Amino acid sequence: MGSEASTYRLLRLVHAMDGATNTAILDVLGDLRLTHALADALWQLDPALPPPTMRQMAAQLQCDPSTVTFLADRLEQLGYTTREAAAGDRRARALHLTTDGRAARGRLVHAATTRTPLARLTSTEQDQLHQLLTKAMTDRDGTPASTRGEAGPAG
Repeated sequence: MGSEASTYRLLRLVHAMDGATNTAILDVLGDLRLTHALADALWQLDPALPPPTMRQMAAQLQCDPSTVTFLADRLEQLGYTTREAAAGDRRARALHLTTDGRAARGRLVHAATTRTPLARLTSTEQDQLHQLLTKAMTDRDGTPASTRGEAGPAG
């Protein structure tokens, strides 16, 4: 395990990278009319995965379900999502990306993956960092700390 001073230096860099990432995509967030919280929610809606329920989104975003309701309302107003009955449980509501939502998410992902500090690393360096961060985010029992999506670009 690293020393406290080493961990502190790393945390300062992580915090600085978060700020640099937010600054690098600020214009895209403005164009898409997204706050950082809305961008994080949109980031979690990976079109390659099944649409998450509102409860699953709350767990992914590590927030109260009422916050997800607010975010879902706003994403619907922007035309980026719809809420529909979840597959297998009609009582639960799942968030589905619309065509506009897929396009907005695509712009967000493109900006985050091409403009941010991590984009300056080579593929090999990114792979090494990914392995280290995955190790850091794995619980002692080997369970990944995140069960679905990874942290978004804006938070």
